[in-house]
Amino acid sequence: MLTQKTASDGVTDAYRRSFGTMCVGAVDRLVADADGQDHLDVGCGTGELAAAALERGRGVTAVDNAPEMVAETRRRTSVAVVEAALPDLPFGDAEFDAVTANFVVNHLPDPRRGVLELARVLRPGGRLAMTVWPARPTAWGRLVGGAFEAAGGIPLPDQRLPADLDFDRSAEGFAGISADAGLSVLTTEDLTWEWRISPEDLWAGVTGGVATPGRTYLAQSPQIRHRAEQEFFARAASFVSDGELCFPTVASYVLATR
Repeated sequence: MLTQKTASDGVTDAYRRSFGTMCVGAVDRLVADADGQDHLDVGCGTGELAAAALERGRGVTAVDNAPEMVAETRRRTSVAVVEAALPDLPFGDAEFDAVTANFVVNHLPDPRRGVLELARVLRPGGRLAMTVWPARPTAWGRLVGGAFEAAGGIPLPDQRLPADLDFDRSAEGFAGISADAGLSVLTTEDLTWEWRISPEDLWAGVTGGVATPGRTYLAQSPQIRHRAEQEFFARAASFVSDGELCFPTVASYVLATR
């Protein structure tokens, strides 16, 4: 998922309305490939993947580090939901035969330790399906970033991890740290889909404080926020078709087993 632990400030609704609709693009593939009956979804967000696994008749446990997300997944589904975070999951070794982590590893302060923990709770022969965002420019990022730049916004400090903790943000790099965790990589590829969203819903994610765009917005003065909003909608108008923006979306995907 594309969020972080927050207080009860509406970030859940903002995420579900905006960037959550982008992250859901990988759900069907992850659920289909991680096809065990005891399913753990780590970083469940607002519960879309957990709900999809439950519909397939699986026993599902969901985990998130944000209390709001835990509460929302409990409200929307009947799965067991636990508040916890990588790399310290409250489960025994080899407890699940299907594990999913949709856009979780890319947000960790120590991605390798996170993948090691996912491998620890996976049973031998089980399937672990994971996605991360690759390190490449995105069309939606150029739109939002261009609005902040035109408004005179102040960028956040460098968000990258130290070199000794980071990994190559690509399918190949993701497969590399998976192999380093003792996993056998079955599939490494880029998943692609089109993300359709209204300008209003995308901007709601920004103003709601979701991820880096939201933190950038909240760090600005009221005057710059206002100018950035004007710039965003003026620029977005050039790309809207039938009330929606359409962005090509790419995720780096790894399917692995023990």
